[in-house]
Amino acid sequence: MDWLTKIWNSIKTTLGVSSSSSSSTPSVKSSKPIFNGKKTTPRQGEIRMSSDLSDEQIQANQVRAKYIQQVKNPPYKVQSGDTIGKIAQRFGVDESTLIVQNGLNSNTAKNISLGQVLKIPNRKIVKNVHSINDVAKSMGVSVDFVKKLKRMEDSANLPDNKFHNTPYRDGAGVETIGIGHVLKRGEPRKLSNSQVCELCAKDLLKVEESISAMLGGQKVYDRLPKAMKEALLDMAFNKGPAILEKTPGLLYTLKVGKYEAAINKMTYNKSTTTGKEMSGLSKRRLFDISTAMKIYHGKVPQSSINTAQNVYNRGIELLRAECKAKGKDFNAQLAGYNKDVQSYFGNKVKIKFITK
Repeated sequence: MDWLTKIWNSIKTTLGVSSSSSSSTPSVKSSKPIFNGKKTTPRQGEIRMSSDLSDEQIQANQVRAKYIQQVKNPPYKVQSGDTIGKIAQRFGVDESTLIVQNGLNSNTAKNISLGQVLKIPNRKIVKNVHSINDVAKSMGVSVDFVKKLKRMEDSANLPDNKFHNTPYRDGAGVETIGIGHVLKRGEPRKLSNSQVCELCAKDLLKVEESISAMLGGQKVYDRLPKAMKEALLDMAFNKGPAILEKTPGLLYTLKVGKYEAAINKMTYNKSTTTGKEMSGLSKRRLFDISTAMKIYHGKVPQSSINTAQNVYNRGIELLRAECKAKGKDFNAQLAGYNKDVQSYFGNKVKIKFITK
């Protein structure tokens, strides 16, 4: 046995490659790279680098790069009168991301000192977004999710190819434009369809940045299953990113990958303004639960079904009380409520509907 064969046998033993899996010494001149960076099952004798992301997630991020441009920001030295909020606004970055990237928290961020050097996150710019399909690709989510988000934010039930190009009042009476965008002073009051879609992508991107910061960084967010990302995006788009912090245990279960437990915590249904539970928010959480359940390619765990049923039951209790207080026809409202919930779950989960 020559010296090269001895070395090769030693390598095979270390890597756990049997003699039968490779009958000859590999060619030194092989053109195929040993490490190709893909996270797939290797062929016999082939070694591949591990990755935190699946091939599908890597591909989605590559597609997103066509729509999201990252602009690198230089470090910044704190000046007199600066606050974290002002600095974030100056550089066009998410405040939560700025805090996390500098190892701060909500308390220490209030006490930044003069001359302190802060790392500024990359600024993300939306580009090439002109349609619902583009919004989905830019965010790495499904087209179906964006369409459903549009429908839920639209009290006028416009077709998928029609948009609120001028201001309207949402269900809470807030002046809104496009797809659930709360209109701010000085913003355009007339948008083209393309501008509506671009604005939606920008709003979702801001929400994503906040979620990523809460989870501990973009890498943690990127590892989430697509269905879980969609559920979180809707929760935060609907009630603001703070809803994730107000939902006890949700962020922790997401960080450690306990997705069943995370789904079972998606129950927060309190109004931002009044702090009271609302039937409409219970219904929105049912959409989020049904969306997150898509991570189950087979049978849905009973615990998740129980959570959905409990949220539904509570929603109907609230709806009954709301109708009584406002003098509305409960049965008519109930029929619409049930129709929406049925559309969320389809035949995958059997909700025991209340009919009167």
